[in-house]
Amino acid sequence: MKAGLVSRRNVVAGTAGLAILVGVGAAKLAGTVVRRGMPVGRLMPGQAMSEPVALELSGPEGSQSALASRRGVPFLLHVWATWCPPCRHELPALAAFTRAWGPDCPVVPVAVSSGSPSDVHAFLSRNGIVGLPAWTVDGIALKAWYGAAELAIPVTFLIDGKGRIRATAAGPLDWGASGAADALRRALAATIV
Repeated sequence: MKAGLVSRRNVVAGTAGLAILVGVGAAKLAGTVVRRGMPVGRLMPGQAMSEPVALELSGPEGSQSALASRRGVPFLLHVWATWCPPCRHELPALAAFTRAWGPDCPVVPVAVSSGSPSDVHAFLSRNGIVGLPAWTVDGIALKAWYGAAELAIPVTFLIDGKGRIRATAAGPLDWGASGAADALRRALAATIV
């Protein structure tokens, strides 16, 4: 009789344990869904919040780019880092988004505090992230322009044609969502009005 009682206890305990594992798995799965990021459409412009962007970007093999050269056309400045888990999770979808948009994609991804452009390029290659440029930006200059002592990343800035921040999204964006490209077109168009 004791063997039957122990057996039932094991079944009950095993069933309870399985239920806990399923609950934990569901919570992790739900966490994965949350990690997809905010909708791109949340980047709708408000009042200008900054001085015009004058950041210099560094690229592989000594290439340089001035964000001031983009004046006249609104764009997104997406700041990420190689050591940032949410950034690493977001990058493949961002790369797919930029490839699908084409060569005139208005998203400028830049790595901060991630080493040299060659280091960033090696990181992207090592992780199979194709199509993202290996631009880097100086963290001190970025914080000075944004006017913050600290900056949470990833962060995306909607920059208007005059180079000013019109909206920000702290955290990853859902680049893979259906309608993300249309949402970005609407946000960019709204900076012109």
